[in-house]
Amino acid sequence: MAKKFKFEFERGGSLVADACEKEAPGCVRIFEKLCPYTFVVYHCCAAAHELTSDDVPIDEDVPEENLAHFGELGDVTTVSANQSNELVGLGKAGYSTICWTYQLPQQFMGTMYQTNRASVFAKIRENLTLLREIGHRIHIHGEERCTMTCYEENENG
Repeated sequence: MAKKFKFEFERGGSLVADACEKEAPGCVRIFEKLCPYTFVVYHCCAAAHELTSDDVPIDEDVPEENLAHFGELGDVTTVSANQSNELVGLGKAGYSTICWTYQLPQQFMGTMYQTNRASVFAKIRENLTLLREIGHRIHIHGEERCTMTCYEENENG
């Protein structure tokens, strides 16, 4: 059985991401426990071609797994509080974030002290054109609600 995350956007569009169970088991577990969960998605102004969620409640620290400095199209990521000054307080308060790379190039910004690498916990492999459309729509028209659900799919289809 392969774990999947499904993201349904209020203005239309549904995207399925394959969980990175082997590469980021801790991150997958954190977000799987939240399902189903509805949150608001914004365009991440500081990071170019990235969408980001509002604060997502978590009950454990985000592990530094499957770290990437440059996002690939379709990456679904989160960031450990150890990787970002902005997220230190967020992590201490019991929150994290979910981000999507919807167009390239995408670099997760850092500081002279922190690399701000993101933990890739899932990958959208299909409907990448729809992902880009949703990204541009949110960039132009503002925030949008999204519901994340989880399910398992038989690996044989």
